[in-house]
Amino acid sequence: MLLVITSCVILLQTVVGIAVWDQLPDPIATHFNFRNEPDGWSSKAFTVFGMPLILLALHWICLLASCSPNQMKIYSGKIKYLLLFMIPTISLLVMVLCYGYALGAPFDIGRIVLVFIGLIFAVTGNYLPKVRRNYTTGIKLPWTMADDENWNKTHRMAAPVWVVCGLALIVCGLIGYTTWFAFAIILVMVFLPTFYSLALHLKKN
Repeated sequence: MLLVITSCVILLQTVVGIAVWDQLPDPIATHFNFRNEPDGWSSKAFTVFGMPLILLALHWICLLASCSPNQMKIYSGKIKYLLLFMIPTISLLVMVLCYGYALGAPFDIGRIVLVFIGLIFAVTGNYLPKVRRNYTTGIKLPWTMADDENWNKTHRMAAPVWVVCGLALIVCGLIGYTTWFAFAIILVMVFLPTFYSLALHLKKN
């Protein structure tokens, strides 16, 4: 039932697009740079019909890869919901940003995206320690994939790092983000757990 609901959420972009079809320009800006300027456009038909179908296909592929009977055993209930609603939430964001900008809504797309990314990292970090070793979700490095102890310690260490960095990204978006500062935060999230995992591996071997 939830799969049907989340799929309908993704297709909502098509329903709304048809409703405002006559008001939408052609082409529609679908990609923006860090200066809040559009640097990529798609046809109106592709934005309204093609993008939702691509996101829907990606949604189903991700769920089929992550939610097979064997994979589901390693996820807690909350992580299953996180996987289930991730792409539908992204779809809603894409719909609001693309249609809103096309219709002249006065919002800062860069700041909204940064807040959204920070929220995803903060929420994901909260659940990292609950993910057991697998091939689809988590910090998948040669050292973590080869050793349960390395996997568990790395994810316990990364969890607060991701939460704090995610909150920092949210703050950047709310107060007027600085591109390089936001980029530095993301680098910390990526490299700190990586080096920690490598250090554990070298120490053990």
